[in-house]
Amino acid sequence: MTGSEQDQQGEEVKPASPEQTGPQQAPTEDGAPKESPAAEEASSTASPRRESRLKRGRRSIKKKTQYIIKEKHGPMRNAIPYMPMPVAIFLCLLNIVPGVGTFLSAFFTLCCPVPGMKDEPKRKPFSYCLLAAFVQIVLAIIIVGWILSFYWGVMFIVISWRKGEEPISVVERYE
Repeated sequence: MTGSEQDQQGEEVKPASPEQTGPQQAPTEDGAPKESPAAEEASSTASPRRESRLKRGRRSIKKKTQYIIKEKHGPMRNAIPYMPMPVAIFLCLLNIVPGVGTFLSAFFTLCCPVPGMKDEPKRKPFSYCLLAAFVQIVLAIIIVGWILSFYWGVMFIVISWRKGEEPISVVERYE
């Protein structure tokens, strides 16, 4: 007999007994079902696949290591001054002609902070910027100067956007 035939005859359909449905689950504090002790014993004899998954999960939580990564740059890149954003954008646009924006940025090293060379005298970043402008002008003949000029223009904006702070990345790794 099907369920609809039983309803038509007026018989009650009885729920299955606990032995037929398996272990009962009682709710925990957060409302999720909790396995009974009989169910825990049954799960301890679970498939080896599930056991390996459980062991793997416990192993990954054991040790957490943090690595601090700080960017290091060469002296030419460290000589780029921190400028207000409108000035950085203007000098980036001037770097369309290789060396012009970089040459003018050398004079901003005298009045603006240079985050990469905090302890150095002002003449050192000034001379590095002048050298970079000269290299850009000379290498513009073989296209490399144009690429360097574009890079320096973008770096003007990036340093202004970061407000002169060097980014520090924290990487977490589970072992």
